[in-house]
Amino acid sequence: MTKNFIPFSLFITAAIGLSFCGAANIDLLIGIGITAIIFGALLAHNSSTYWKTIFEYFGSRTAMTATLLWLMVGVYGNILKEGHMVEGLVWATDSLNISGTGFTLVTFLFSGLFAISTGSGFGTISAMSLTLFPAGIAVGTHPALLGGAILSGAALGDSIAPVSDTAIIAATTQEFQDDGRVADVGGTVRHRLPIVLVSAGIAIVMFLAAGAFLSESVGTNRQSIEDDYKGLALLLSTFAVMVLALRKVHIFVSLLIGIITAIVIGLGLHLFSWSTLVCVEDSKVGGAIVEGIGGMASICLLLMVVVALTGLILRSGGMERIISKLNVGVGHSQRRAELVIFTMVAWAGILIAAVNTIANICIAPFVNSMGKQHGIHPYRRATILATVICTFPFILPYGGCLLLLLKGIEALGTNVTLRATDMFFTAFYPWALLVCSLITCFIKHKQK
Repeated sequence: MTKNFIPFSLFITAAIGLSFCGAANIDLLIGIGITAIIFGALLAHNSSTYWKTIFEYFGSRTAMTATLLWLMVGVYGNILKEGHMVEGLVWATDSLNISGTGFTLVTFLFSGLFAISTGSGFGTISAMSLTLFPAGIAVGTHPALLGGAILSGAALGDSIAPVSDTAIIAATTQEFQDDGRVADVGGTVRHRLPIVLVSAGIAIVMFLAAGAFLSESVGTNRQSIEDDYKGLALLLSTFAVMVLALRKVHIFVSLLIGIITAIVIGLGLHLFSWSTLVCVEDSKVGGAIVEGIGGMASICLLLMVVVALTGLILRSGGMERIISKLNVGVGHSQRRAELVIFTMVAWAGILIAAVNTIANICIAPFVNSMGKQHGIHPYRRATILATVICTFPFILPYGGCLLLLLKGIEALGTNVTLRATDMFFTAFYPWALLVCSLITCFIKHKQK
């Protein structure tokens, strides 16, 4: 049975190694995962049973639910991008004529709003490092504080948006104990909303306080920003998705309505044309919709590979042995079990900080197994998973989020010099979220 651990162990070792080297590439990890599966087949006593398990979990309900959601999210996010929603947010910031301290707070809120809209932490960091960052520098905002605000906004959206990969993984991997149903995205988002709001409130206070000490007065050296306010109208589609998801409308339906709403608004305000969404050039189909689906293909395949690898451990009974060892000292205490889950997720985020999605995928089955053994409601499990996984990957110097931010700032060609360690203490939201999540483990909640 120990041979069933080898493929997953090889994959985890490679993911951790690539993370520390700053070279975690999703396509490369897919290749490593498939190689691990093939290598495991060579060690299997019964190859027929081995491959049957692989294919069963590869196309499992968990993998397929997340895959379909991600494909829809890819389309939705690309439509918002083509509708110039980022430019609309920047226009709003400039129109408010905010400087110094206030700009730090606005950066955090707008970054969070964009991340909630698109569900992409990486996409938010890329967009805001090229737009709000230079505008903030122009009005005297401290570079490290501004970078921390962008990272915090990205983490905020990733931790609560019903269209984020974090929300999708956290929900679709946590099963109910009686019938094997997976948790619904809307229910899990609603459950962790108080934690996120409290953490965001703490971050707001911290940004205001820090901004008062660190921001500089540089007069009115404001960069000209294109008058592109129409993109703000697309926030209506985001609002629709959030409200529908929180009101327990199925996430597929919520996303579909969001996509339709965004298309209607975009076409009506001439933010894009039909050819922008779907086009045929040189016998090739392209456009935002096609590119949105294609952009999610790799992460979908990675999820299926990892689910198949964990399936080997589950089928062999290995998961139960791991959890039983973790249960030493836990006994029948749900609080201690939740603290163990908290620790597992935190370590996953630390060791695989290059892409928090990968860390989320890898640790989710262990959270599900231990949570079911101790009767912890799937909403509560999903809350710990979704919040803690959005902390360390956004603040560690070798994390993918920090490296992406620095890459975007470098591409601007400005004189601003930032080190990866400069944002370790200025990314206030991930730290607040980590503390609030830990406190939550000590608070008993009644589950419906």
